[in-house]
Amino acid sequence: MRRRWNLARAAAGAVVGVLCSLQALPAWALDPAQRRALNEAVQQTSQACLHEMHHDTDEFSACVDARLQSAAGKPVEQLGTAYLGLVGCVSAARIATLHSDVCARAYLARVDPLRKRFKLSDQDLCPTVAGDCRSRLAQIDALRRDSKPRK
Repeated sequence: MRRRWNLARAAAGAVVGVLCSLQALPAWALDPAQRRALNEAVQQTSQACLHEMHHDTDEFSACVDARLQSAAGKPVEQLGTAYLGLVGCVSAARIATLHSDVCARAYLARVDPLRKRFKLSDQDLCPTVAGDCRSRLAQIDALRRDSKPRK
């Protein structure tokens, strides 16, 4: 009897945890199919392209660009793919990899309109790619400031 009670409490706790996490989702929350598509695009692009970064930023960008082209007409997949491209280039820029600043700006220009279309903030999108979000968001903010036309 006691064991059933402990299982029931554990199950109830899990349900409450899931419900709390669902309530914590921002108002923009993508529907489950869109979230899956976004995460799959990030994962697939990561698996297909990140190894290219060890060779050359241009090869990495070519890989990401090819995946973006194949995702034409699928804005959620394009967002995931372009965001992974942005994160890869921002990471490469930290160690001054050749052309990383150029590709970071190019992917930022692709990500921002898509991100806004789905009402996602940078903070909402950041966890789709593993890593230190605080540092990444600061780098993206700096990239935006540097990309603004000067008067």
